[in-house]
Amino acid sequence: MVTARQEGQFAKRIGKALAKQRIARNLTQEQVAAQLGVEQETISRFERGATLPPLLRLIDLAAIFNVPLDALVRAGSARSIDQAIDLAGALDTLSEEDRVWVLGWFTDMCAKLAAAADSKR
Repeated sequence: MVTARQEGQFAKRIGKALAKQRIARNLTQEQVAAQLGVEQETISRFERGATLPPLLRLIDLAAIFNVPLDALVRAGSARSIDQAIDLAGALDTLSEEDRVWVLGWFTDMCAKLAAAADSKR
Protein backbone atom coordinates (compact mmCIF):
# COMPACT_ATOMS: atom_id res chain seq x y z
CA MET A 1 0.00 0.00 0.00
CA VAL A 2 1.37 3.40 -0.97
CA THR A 3 1.45 5.97 1.81
CA ALA A 4 0.69 9.66 1.39
CA ARG A 5 4.37 10.38 2.05
CA GLN A 6 5.47 7.99 -0.72
CA GLU A 7 2.97 9.54 -3.11
CA GLY A 8 4.29 13.00 -2.28
CA GLN A 9 7.88 11.89 -2.91
CA PHE A 10 6.82 10.30 -6.20
CA ALA A 11 5.06 13.53 -7.22
CA LYS A 12 8.21 15.55 -6.48
CA ARG A 13 10.40 13.19 -8.53
CA ILE A 14 7.93 13.26 -11.44
CA GLY A 15 7.84 17.05 -11.16
CA LYS A 16 11.62 17.31 -11.40
CA ALA A 17 11.57 15.04 -14.45
CA LEU A 18 8.89 17.18 -16.11
CA ALA A 19 10.82 20.39 -15.43
CA LYS A 20 14.03 18.82 -16.75
CA GLN A 21 12.30 17.74 -19.98
CA ARG A 22 10.66 21.15 -20.44
CA ILE A 23 13.89 23.07 -19.86
CA ALA A 24 15.85 20.74 -22.16
CA ARG A 25 13.44 21.72 -24.94
CA ASN A 26 13.63 25.45 -24.16
CA LEU A 27 9.91 25.57 -23.40
CA THR A 28 8.28 27.81 -20.83
CA GLN A 29 5.61 26.63 -18.44
CA GLU A 30 3.22 28.90 -20.34
CA GLN A 31 4.00 27.17 -23.64
CA VAL A 32 3.46 23.70 -22.17
CA ALA A 33 0.26 24.87 -20.50
CA ALA A 34 -1.04 26.25 -23.80
CA GLN A 35 -0.37 22.93 -25.55
CA LEU A 36 -2.28 21.10 -22.81
CA GLY A 37 -5.06 23.67 -22.59
CA VAL A 38 -4.45 24.33 -18.89
CA GLU A 39 -3.27 27.26 -16.79
CA GLN A 40 0.45 27.90 -16.25
CA GLU A 41 -0.12 27.34 -12.51
CA THR A 42 -1.11 23.74 -13.27
CA ILE A 43 2.29 23.09 -14.85
CA SER A 44 3.98 24.84 -11.94
CA ARG A 45 2.13 22.61 -9.46
CA PHE A 46 3.12 19.49 -11.42
CA GLU A 47 6.78 20.56 -11.52
CA ARG A 48 6.88 21.44 -7.81
CA GLY A 49 5.31 18.11 -6.93
CA ALA A 50 2.34 19.84 -5.32
CA THR A 51 0.03 17.89 -7.62
CA LEU A 52 0.63 14.49 -9.21
CA PRO A 53 -0.40 14.68 -12.88
CA PRO A 54 -3.15 12.24 -13.86
CA LEU A 55 -2.08 9.44 -16.19
CA LEU A 56 -3.72 10.99 -19.25
CA ARG A 57 -1.87 14.26 -18.58
CA LEU A 58 1.42 12.35 -18.28
CA ILE A 59 0.71 10.75 -21.66
CA ASP A 60 0.13 14.22 -23.15
CA LEU A 61 3.29 15.58 -21.51
CA ALA A 62 5.35 12.66 -22.82
CA ALA A 63 4.07 13.46 -26.32
CA ILE A 64 4.92 17.17 -25.94
CA PHE A 65 8.44 16.30 -24.78
CA ASN A 66 8.76 13.50 -27.35
CA VAL A 67 9.80 10.93 -24.74
CA PRO A 68 8.28 7.54 -23.90
CA LEU A 69 5.76 7.65 -21.07
CA ASP A 70 7.79 5.10 -19.12
CA ALA A 71 10.75 7.51 -19.06
CA LEU A 72 8.68 10.01 -17.07
CA VAL A 73 7.25 7.35 -14.75
CA ARG A 74 10.66 5.74 -14.18
CA ALA A 75 12.06 9.13 -13.25
CA GLY A 76 9.55 9.22 -10.42
CA SER A 77 10.26 5.71 -9.23
CA ALA A 78 12.37 4.83 -6.20
CA ARG A 79 12.63 1.19 -7.36
CA SER A 80 16.20 0.12 -8.01
CA ILE A 81 15.23 -1.69 -11.24
CA ASP A 82 13.82 1.55 -12.70
CA GLN A 83 16.92 3.45 -11.64
CA ALA A 84 19.10 0.72 -13.20
CA ILE A 85 17.31 1.19 -16.53
CA ASP A 86 18.14 4.90 -16.43
CA LEU A 87 21.77 4.11 -15.58
CA ALA A 88 21.94 1.66 -18.48
CA GLY A 89 20.70 4.38 -20.82
CA ALA A 90 23.41 6.73 -19.59
CA LEU A 91 26.06 4.02 -20.00
CA ASP A 92 24.95 3.44 -23.60
CA THR A 93 26.25 6.91 -24.49
CA LEU A 94 29.81 5.98 -23.44
CA SER A 95 32.63 4.08 -25.07
CA GLU A 96 33.30 0.54 -23.86
CA GLU A 97 36.42 1.73 -22.03
CA ASP A 98 34.49 4.48 -20.25
CA ARG A 99 31.65 2.09 -19.35
CA VAL A 100 34.14 -0.28 -17.72
CA TRP A 101 35.64 2.61 -15.74
CA VAL A 102 32.22 3.93 -14.64
CA LEU A 103 31.07 0.45 -13.64
CA GLY A 104 34.19 -0.04 -11.51
CA TRP A 105 33.74 3.36 -9.86
CA PHE A 106 30.03 2.72 -9.30
CA THR A 107 30.66 -0.70 -7.75
CA ASP A 108 33.33 0.75 -5.44
CA MET A 109 31.03 3.60 -4.35
CA CYS A 110 28.17 1.20 -3.63
CA ALA A 111 30.48 -0.95 -1.47
CA LYS A 112 31.73 2.11 0.44
CA LEU A 113 28.22 3.45 1.02
CA ALA A 114 26.97 0.03 2.15
CA ALA A 115 29.91 -0.28 4.58
CA ALA A 116 29.24 3.22 5.94
CA ALA A 117 25.56 2.37 6.44
CA ASP A 118 26.52 -0.88 8.23
CA SER A 119 28.87 0.98 10.58
CA LYS A 120 26.05 3.37 11.58
CA ARG A 121 23.84 0.49 12.71
